[in-house]
Amino acid sequence: MKQIIGRNLKESRELAGFSQEDFAEKLGISRATLSAIENGHAAVDSSRLLVAARLVGRPIGDFFDETAERLKLLYRAAVDVSAPPEIRSRFERFCKAYRELEEILGVADSLLPLPEYTYSPEVHSKPLQFAEQVAASERDRLGLGRLDPIENIFKFMDDRGLRIFRYPLDDLDVYGLSAFSPQYGACILINSSNTIERQIFSLAHEYAHPLMHRAFYKSPEPLGNLEGDNDLEAMADTFAANFLVPETGLREIFRRDVGDKSVTLEDIIFLKRHFHVSAEMMIRRLSDLELIAKSHAEILQNEVNKRREPKKEVAPIPDELIKAWEQTNRFEHLAKKAALSEMVSLGKLAELLGINVVEAKRKTQEWRRDMAFA
Repeated sequence: MKQIIGRNLKESRELAGFSQEDFAEKLGISRATLSAIENGHAAVDSSRLLVAARLVGRPIGDFFDETAERLKLLYRAAVDVSAPPEIRSRFERFCKAYRELEEILGVADSLLPLPEYTYSPEVHSKPLQFAEQVAASERDRLGLGRLDPIENIFKFMDDRGLRIFRYPLDDLDVYGLSAFSPQYGACILINSSNTIERQIFSLAHEYAHPLMHRAFYKSPEPLGNLEGDNDLEAMADTFAANFLVPETGLREIFRRDVGDKSVTLEDIIFLKRHFHVSAEMMIRRLSDLELIAKSHAEILQNEVNKRREPKKEVAPIPDELIKAWEQTNRFEHLAKKAALSEMVSLGKLAELLGINVVEAKRKTQEWRRDMAFA
């Protein structure tokens, strides 16, 4: 038990971003003592374990988990930042709760596992072309074809077993965070403080990582900032662009409804709403496919910038898309079924949802009222 607690304590401390020195000081012990505890050579008293649980933002029961498997993380950010430790812990708890609900209800492993398109820098000399091919393959595998837009990517991916967690990170330029482990599969955290368009792109971007870069999920600590010229990020961007806006579909609607004589801002708005992406991405996609000249793309982007308010999108997509998914998402359904069928206690439901017992009771009462009304 000392070894189990020590291992889990060390992993939780590292995930929360504490050094051994800082953590030992907060627990009121020496660094040598903490090292002995983490290596399973010394026991830790219950009062300090409670303090440790509060520091790392985890239930105390996690320290006693004999079969704990840590999720490995990658993340996407505008600058050299990452989601705070408490958010990463909350994200990990969500992924584990999702899996536990599946096991309680007997639907674990009922969905096909995520395929892997292994990318290797030593083998693939053209990473962006590889990403384009993966996007086309995924659209075919998922029955999307090469023409139509994805009407609601949140619902579409959720229906296929991708674990999606939205959470507001108001003061951080973090777009998304992806996690993967063989036991829990692929999980994605999306910063809900961003525009709907940004969230859609981030979901497609983060989805690319467990498809192509599974070997790079090596640590519970996020793999450094991947923004810029890094091949992994550029590949994920390329995948997202081709997955959301397939070339064949864009060329067809461009020929049918836009034409190449004079592409205007109205055309950009029409196309962005059709494919559910940002105006900036739409302009870049048209330019990359040489449907408009780069000089004209710059003119259109300047027009967009003039009309766009800070942190807002031009002609934004209505948030009904997100609301519709949140009301019917798979995690909510599993939690509701477990609660209404009395397969979990109120305390267990609170633990799974990351809320207190009072909130869990209120939520259960709301679900019962909804069922009675239905």
